Amino acid sequence: MQRFNTSFSKNCCSLRKYLASPALILLCCLTANPASAFELDVKDTKVTLGGYLKTMINYDIDGTLNNNANHPTDGDIINAYDVPLDGTKYADKDDYSMTARESRAFLRTKTDSDIGTISTRFEADFNGDTGGSGTWSNSRTLRLRLAYGTIDLGKSLILVGQDWSTFMDFAAAVPVMDLSGDPGQPFLRQPMVRYQYNFEPGHYLSIAAENPDSGLKANSNGQLFINNFNTDNNTLPDVIVKYFWANKNFSISPKVLLRKLELDGDSTLGWGASLTSSVSFGDGHKIYLGLTYGDGIGRYAGLGLNAGAGLTDSGDIETVKLASINGGVTFHLRDDLNWTTGCGYSENDDDAYKGNDAVLSGNANKNAFSAHTTLMWDITPSVQYAVGMSWYKQEVMDGRDGEMYRVQNYLKFSF
Repeated sequence: MQRFNTSFSKNCCSLRKYLASPALILLCCLTANPASAFELDVKDTKVTLGGYLKTMINYDIDGTLNNNANHPTDGDIINAYDVPLDGTKYADKDDYSMTARESRAFLRTKTDSDIGTISTRFEADFNGDTGGSGTWSNSRTLRLRLAYGTIDLGKSLILVGQDWSTFMDFAAAVPVMDLSGDPGQPFLRQPMVRYQYNFEPGHYLSIAAENPDSGLKANSNGQLFINNFNTDNNTLPDVIVKYFWANKNFSISPKVLLRKLELDGDSTLGWGASLTSSVSFGDGHKIYLGLTYGDGIGRYAGLGLNAGAGLTDSGDIETVKLASINGGVTFHLRDDLNWTTGCGYSENDDDAYKGNDAVLSGNANKNAFSAHTTLMWDITPSVQYAVGMSWYKQEVMDGRDGEMYRVQNYLKFSF
């Protein structure tokens, strides 16, 4: 913390300038326009178009993620698992960056039919992994976010396509400024077939068969596994069961996950459980809490940067246990102003790094932590400004660690 205080004092004058960025200067020119998507009727179908344009301004302190020479703006996406370790090239460095890559658009349709209400949603943004150099174009790659259709049969709802995983719970997710969230919070989209039975509004049970993936992606600190391999097979979908109940002031959602992992002809089962809840109190304030534990579920609680399973030196498959906790609180200061603070911690069992059954290298994440605080101001119904600061820290299996801080602010125009 002493290192942070020294660096922060050194940069505080510069940060005032960045926080009073050109985005803020524009505010005096804004006029109130109601935020509403564009709607039209095409025969018997209601079509809705909408989205937002968002410019993010970042300032990294005591470490930066802008560490990819081919795509220097990749550091716009931040998470605790990619924090540069002490002694590496990008540790202790400060960095200023701007991006509009999170801007997105969506299209929704809704049609009444003889079998029920048929709805679709398509959503894309420019947050793809590749794009043009920041030196000349700052272009980003268009990517698919959501693409699904639903059939509403009254009590029953059937969804087919790519949506947020059933293992997630937005009602209990701590709001953050960017897309990554705190470590350990389940966060992923994937194709699926999901059935949901609605007992009443805010009360349902769902079961889903979702796209399987071994979750073998390495983070920026290097190879996660002792053995390099690309022989993972997926022969069964991941199965998730979710129960959700909510009233005006409280929500709770237990979830269970079962998956099959196959590597080099060997197979095993992975499983996970999650309990999420939220409590509203006072004049619009809200508390969030989430707990996740499992064996072989790394990609479900770590942006795909935690290992689910790997091969031992003898060629046997071993799963990796993971536990996490997330929490936070939002204070509703007034109708157009909210302040949120939250944090998250995740830990991989280091038994996967030790002994004869080791599958993880020293570069694999052992634990990760982040905390953030954010002030969000709805200037008009269609224009929002936010400013905040986050602290990220991680330790890898061989004992090395690193930490960094990021000051963020953005201006978002919804349409």
